Amino acid sequence: MWLRGQCVRNSFAHRRRAPGAGFVKTAFWDGCSQICQSVLSWRYRFRVEGADRVPAHGPVIFIANHQSYLDPMIHGLAVGDRAPRPMAKEELFRAPIFGSVLRALNCISVRSDGGNRDAVRSALDELAAGRTIMVYPEGSRSPDGSLKEFRRGVELLARKSRAPIVPMGIDGAFDVWPPGQRLPKLNGRIWATIGSAIPPHEHERLFADPIQGMDELRRQVTELMQHCRARLRSSSGGKYPAIGSADEPASTTV
Repeated sequence: MWLRGQCVRNSFAHRRRAPGAGFVKTAFWDGCSQICQSVLSWRYRFRVEGADRVPAHGPVIFIANHQSYLDPMIHGLAVGDRAPRPMAKEELFRAPIFGSVLRALNCISVRSDGGNRDAVRSALDELAAGRTIMVYPEGSRSPDGSLKEFRRGVELLARKSRAPIVPMGIDGAFDVWPPGQRLPKLNGRIWATIGSAIPPHEHERLFADPIQGMDELRRQVTELMQHCRARLRSSSGGKYPAIGSADEPASTTV
């Protein structure tokens, strides 16, 4: 089942959606989401698949591939009403307008040099409170649309928080706003697919070998992204997305 990126968000349900965040913050998130939802659905025919796989309550670590500056918006809409707190590179906070948006959305600043004790503490506090976070294991935007290697920050957060991990894949965003382009294109299509949650009791098995565990997470996100790619090609008659480095063999079964 797929949806047109639509989701009814009830700000009065903030205790379930984001415990402790309060009505005002939740309502602000919902207002921003409504605007973003309208733009993405109108401009890029945004679609979401697997929305029913998002846990309705409790802490969640969402992980996804990172294709463009639009991603926090795309992923935030894809997970419905859970209002995840994204983790973003500290350099982005220095941009006059974009930085203000990140601060308004309460994003967690992540340092590129790896000194992220404060960021990890903030993320763990969110999860301990029963809220959700959005993590980009690649660390930065993909230079060509394909997935880069995953860093091990997700493993640390999962082990310490005992929160389920929900993988997600998106595609189309790289074509819309690739690195080096000042503004997004006004044409293109974007699709997001949410995978099955990995519950806490499976973390020990998953990360028995940390490297293999991260490879498994990367494999799942890659398959979800490839599934999105196939959906976009089918729905656009092959027009989107453009042939590129992301066209690598992978299962598209979801």
